[in-house]
Amino acid sequence: MMIKLSDYIFEFLKKHSIKHAFMLPGGGAMHLVDSLGKSGISYIPFLHEQGATIAAEAYAQHTNTPALVVVTSGPGATNAITAVTAGFIDSTPMIIISGQAKRADLVGDKGVRQIGSQEVQIIPMVKAITKYAVQVLEPTEIRYHLERAFYEATEGRPGPVWLDIPLDVQGCQINENSLEGYYPNNSREETDEIKKSIDEIVNLIISSEKPLIIAGNGIKISGAEDNLRAVLRLLDIPVETTWKAIDMFGENEKNYVGHPGIMGDRGANFIVQEADLLISIGARLDNSVTAFNEEHFAYNAKKIIIDIDNCEIKRMSFMKDVSLCCDANRFLVYLREALLNKQIQLLIENKKEVFSKWLAHCKDLRSCYPVVTEAHRNCLRFVSAYYFIDILCDLLKDNDVIVPESSGGAGEITYQAFRIKKGQKMKNAAGLGSMGFGLPYAIGSCIANDNRRTILINGDGAFQLNIQELETLHRLNLPVKIFIWCNDGYASIRNMQRNNFEGRYVGSSESSGCTMPDIRAVAEAYGFKTYAVNNNFELKEILSKIMSDDEALLCTLHMDPNETCSPRVKAYVGENGEMKSGLLEKMWPLLD
Repeated sequence: MMIKLSDYIFEFLKKHSIKHAFMLPGGGAMHLVDSLGKSGISYIPFLHEQGATIAAEAYAQHTNTPALVVVTSGPGATNAITAVTAGFIDSTPMIIISGQAKRADLVGDKGVRQIGSQEVQIIPMVKAITKYAVQVLEPTEIRYHLERAFYEATEGRPGPVWLDIPLDVQGCQINENSLEGYYPNNSREETDEIKKSIDEIVNLIISSEKPLIIAGNGIKISGAEDNLRAVLRLLDIPVETTWKAIDMFGENEKNYVGHPGIMGDRGANFIVQEADLLISIGARLDNSVTAFNEEHFAYNAKKIIIDIDNCEIKRMSFMKDVSLCCDANRFLVYLREALLNKQIQLLIENKKEVFSKWLAHCKDLRSCYPVVTEAHRNCLRFVSAYYFIDILCDLLKDNDVIVPESSGGAGEITYQAFRIKKGQKMKNAAGLGSMGFGLPYAIGSCIANDNRRTILINGDGAFQLNIQELETLHRLNLPVKIFIWCNDGYASIRNMQRNNFEGRYVGSSESSGCTMPDIRAVAEAYGFKTYAVNNNFELKEILSKIMSDDEALLCTLHMDPNETCSPRVKAYVGENGEMKSGLLEKMWPLLD
């Protein structure tokens, strides 16, 4: 049966349960765009390819299924690179399909920079940030490349894939019955090494007195949450989560004791330092967790590292006692089965009192170091970011979706102070930590969660980078409530310049050359109702009104321009009612 190649692509994707496409049309993708439009896949046009691709990355993070992006050639493709980079770092399954100049006009090996209209050699650019990237030059190979791309995006450690398709290839007629497919070698042996490691890990758990699990995003990606909970029920030991996995447990769940690191909570960091056994499952233990000081991270603990990526394990070779290159779900299935052994059950029963006291101690330790303090509540001149998060948490519903900006205080303070409720979902692009992700990420998150109410927490500086997607949000009529922290530009950069360069501010505030528009006026021009909160005293009343419904709106908050995020910071109120802070000397070991 003959079919146009671009039609075949979207028929294939539809059969593979792709329901949404994030896109911006262009001449270099004209056949792709036409075929998408008649495919039955719901397409969502954005006003910038970066916004479209960010939204797709968020969508895939929330659904744990591949997100589809369609962009045109040249600048359309290059505009997508930043979000694809974020997806690669955070193990996000994404399928990017870009248009390209026709084959006769490609640079190839001619040594020139460009021949075709808007031609850019995109595949060499994205090889380092994708699991599979290819320019489709032979129409008869389209089935192979689609099947290979879909497999690579979803198997093992997920990630983005990219197909670049020239115009004349897009429009080719192909016989779909004669196309060759991709047949991966899926054989996977159950090795003695895994069982041996499980035995060793069980012995370490039984012999420990203060075990701690750090649960990472790999658990969510592999669908292992139920098995993790089963293991926690059997052992009754504490668990902490990384940023990407923060919504795995509610704040008040029995075994949850916070999240560690520079942007973690202080009590959780003390727990890490007290533990005598640390089991990291599906977590990269990057610098934000180890505070750039791996040598002293969990200093008293033997360390077990479980990760699907052997390169990550090798990177952590200096800080592990036992490691296992294994899918998180597969590991937890093995561990649960081992813990159900009758002899092991007896040994666990003998440790029940010890583990129970340790868990109770962890809970008490966290309560001794609250993130939000009276100093935050008593800030007079401004809105304290910490107090805002505290009040917001009280007003959120159990099924709300929360999107902190991926960079700066709006992300860091939100994660540090947030009290998650079971049923809520909360994600951002933490690995890349780019400004400008907030708004399109909120749109993608809302779509992924069937238009559940979504809360975006954004800084005034970061909001500018994709502010055009206010129109996309307005057109889609999504229930997204936007809170903009107005702190005179880039508060995190000013903090860096203040602490490291004697307060020489460059391009980080109005006085140093960085200016911001009237964000409320901009939002109103796009058709949104707006609010403003000027200080802590106004906060509760206005937030209660805003959060009483699902209407999309924007609210600016006049934030303390010098408030920062760090578990090393002791906050207090200055003489004029502003927030001040005193830095403690080191992260590990934590000092009181």
